[in-house]
Amino acid sequence: MLFWSSCCAPSVDPDQFRLDISTDEHLSSELYDEPPSVIPTLLVSQPGGKAGVAQVPKLKQLVAEAEDLCQDQPTVFTALSPVAGRKCTLLSESMGARMEVKYAVDEDLLQLTIQATGNPEQPEVLHRCPLMHIEDIYIVEDGEDCFPPGIIELLTPEEKDGLFMIVHSVDDPNADVAHLCLVEASRSDRDNLLEHLRDVTCS
Repeated sequence: MLFWSSCCAPSVDPDQFRLDISTDEHLSSELYDEPPSVIPTLLVSQPGGKAGVAQVPKLKQLVAEAEDLCQDQPTVFTALSPVAGRKCTLLSESMGARMEVKYAVDEDLLQLTIQATGNPEQPEVLHRCPLMHIEDIYIVEDGEDCFPPGIIELLTPEEKDGLFMIVHSVDDPNADVAHLCLVEASRSDRDNLLEHLRDVTCS
């Protein structure tokens, strides 16, 4: 695939990457000469209000019938849903490598899970990020200097639009925050995920 062949970074197997993520979670602020001067894209804004339904009797009846039907049916998510899971690329600066993974948003546990894609029947969990532990989320529009230099070097110019970095705290109070760098297929796919994370966190 062009997505892979266009990048010269080596691939890595899940076991190696899992160990690397454990190391990356303890990255210190020494990644940067100075703290980023920009305001990151935070999950702090409340979702906007929903527009009212037009006061047309027939339309109101259809809406009511649809709501009753939804209450009786289980929620079904498409393959493109962040809840059902989507494929993306996980980046590691320390290993200079990238890996195809699948992420999923667990709305009950309020958790973002990153899984290896090698064994669909028994997927290996590479990383878990509680949504309430997220401190910042950076996107390329915030400035490339917000990302570790090695991360940018792993990307083609076209892939930068889908790049985002989640900064979250870890369970160990003595450890530094973890940096999780992922690449979605496009800017719109990236924004859809970040919007979904914001909505779930603020609900």
